[in-house]
Amino acid sequence: MPRFRYIARLLCALLVGAGLFACSGEDCPINNVVQGKLAFYNQHGESVSYADSLTVRVVRPQGDSVVLNRKVYASEVLFPLSYVHGTDTLIFDYSGGRVPDSLFISHTNRPTLVSVDCGTAMFHTITSVGSTHHYIDTLVIKSSDVNYDERENIQVIYR
Repeated sequence: MPRFRYIARLLCALLVGAGLFACSGEDCPINNVVQGKLAFYNQHGESVSYADSLTVRVVRPQGDSVVLNRKVYASEVLFPLSYVHGTDTLIFDYSGGRVPDSLFISHTNRPTLVSVDCGTAMFHTITSVGSTHHYIDTLVIKSSDVNYDERENIQVIYR
C-alpha cells in the first residue's frame, strides 16, 4: 500500500507540473492589426452613411493602397498609418465624377513591446488632421491613440 501512495503522489506532482508548464505561454491579442478608424457625421452630430459609392485610398511614395473600394452606404473607414512617415494622406473618391477630398493625418509613432511572447507593435498618436473642403466640412480628433482598440479616432463631418 505505501508503494501505491508513492506512485499516486508522484503522478499527481507530474500532472500539476505539466499543467503549470503548459500554461506558461501568454495569450497574444487576436486583433493584432493597428488601424485607425474614422466615422461620418452630419452637421448636427448624427451618424450618417455615404449613400453613393465611396473609394478611399492611402497615398504612399511606393504606391497607393485602397482601404475601401466602392462601398455603398459607408459609415466608417479603417485605415493604416505609416511606420516611417509622420503624415499620411487619404483620398476620398466619390462616385459620379465628383471632386475628391483629401484628408491629411499627422502622427507620431510609438514602437511598443506587447510582450516577450507576442513581440512588438507600432502604435500611433494622432497630432493633427486637415482636409480639403469639397464635401468635408470639419474634422474632429475623437481619440488620438491608435492601437489595437478599434475605437473611433476621427469624426468626418460632412456639409
